[in-house]
Amino acid sequence: MNPFQARTIALLITATVVVLSGCGSKENKTAEPKERQSSPVTLRLASKGAAPILDEVFQQVVGERLKAKYPHITLEYLPETAGTKLDELIASGNAPDLIVTNTGALAEYRDMELLFNMEPLFTARNLSLSRFDANYITDVRNASDKNELYGLPINVSYHAMYYNKDIFDQAGAPYPTDGMYWDDVLNLAKKVTRTLGGVQYHGLDPGYTIIWMSQPLGVGAIDANDQVTINNDKWKRVFELAKAIYTIPGNELIAESPKNQFMKSKTLGMLLDLNILNQLVEAEKDGLHWDVAQYPSYPEKPNTYGNASVSTVIVTKTTKHQEDAISVIETMTSDEVQMELSKRGRLSPLASNAIKQALGSSNPGLKDKHLPSIFKSKPVPYPVSSPYRGQGESIAINKFKEYLQGTIDVNQALSQADEEIKQKLAAVKGAK
Repeated sequence: MNPFQARTIALLITATVVVLSGCGSKENKTAEPKERQSSPVTLRLASKGAAPILDEVFQQVVGERLKAKYPHITLEYLPETAGTKLDELIASGNAPDLIVTNTGALAEYRDMELLFNMEPLFTARNLSLSRFDANYITDVRNASDKNELYGLPINVSYHAMYYNKDIFDQAGAPYPTDGMYWDDVLNLAKKVTRTLGGVQYHGLDPGYTIIWMSQPLGVGAIDANDQVTINNDKWKRVFELAKAIYTIPGNELIAESPKNQFMKSKTLGMLLDLNILNQLVEAEKDGLHWDVAQYPSYPEKPNTYGNASVSTVIVTKTTKHQEDAISVIETMTSDEVQMELSKRGRLSPLASNAIKQALGSSNPGLKDKHLPSIFKSKPVPYPVSSPYRGQGESIAINKFKEYLQGTIDVNQALSQADEEIKQKLAAVKGAK
């Protein structure tokens, strides 16, 4: 072999080695799928007023989907008990990664600088807002004074009228029907309020006292501009109607909660409440014979109930795992999760008719119930809320109780509520 040939062979060998090592280098740098690359992470989720929503059924359905799509994510649900209450966590500087709360409470956390506009992140993930009922997205936007979107709705608690069939049968009274007005329900309550065998049966409880009754009329104790708006004829009508219900002889307010009266002691004829279908299925196993009818309405606001009590999930501004937290929201709002929850008796915020029509379909305990009655009423648009809304409503409730007890008349109740709410607002704002 002459020197030229030897040099040619050496160059070929060297080139081959370079090419081979280059190929090997490319193979080593090939990116793995994102799911396999992601490190395990535990996200903490805290809630306020949403514990019944985040029950075992919800956790199971979401958990199965999350494990299938994002196996590196573990979601830790913090109970609404001492030590892990949302407000305690925030006060201690230990805010969770995700929060679930009622849409109306979002303004409180906005002022704590925990919320941010998530819409660009949803857009980047192709999370289409058109999949949701538009009014629920509007409700979330109303928490912002800039039309920002702080989170997405995951559950809707509608208003419905549940009734105990046995109590109506014993009284020989007709069952509640769809399309009833408040006066119709009041008269029906008088027919079934009675004492039988030493047991006092109550005809009706309207739920969250005066607040749910006021909402269809579009009134609040405080408006979005922190103006007190309780001393008017609409609130007077609500106070007087509620008193008419609670002063039916034998239908007075008692210490036992309305839900316990209805589901445990079985002494309440009609309960106006939110989505408690799964609780009622369990109560039926213990002898409660119940059904559901459309929520009563005011003649000038037919087929309308109050605020929809939408549960919204948000990612906190302080989380260190923003992308993974978005993945949790994506999972909770997916068609697969929402369909399964609907089948188990949860009303979905998604616009899909198929998901709505599936309500309760996998629960044998709901098979013969008049569930279509639920959809005959719609919620009022959720008001743009003041962060002090809850404090105003608490004062309104307390003044109603004084009026109910007869210590003040209705005009005094509203006038005093007006003054006390103004004083409360001045105090809390002055403390900031």
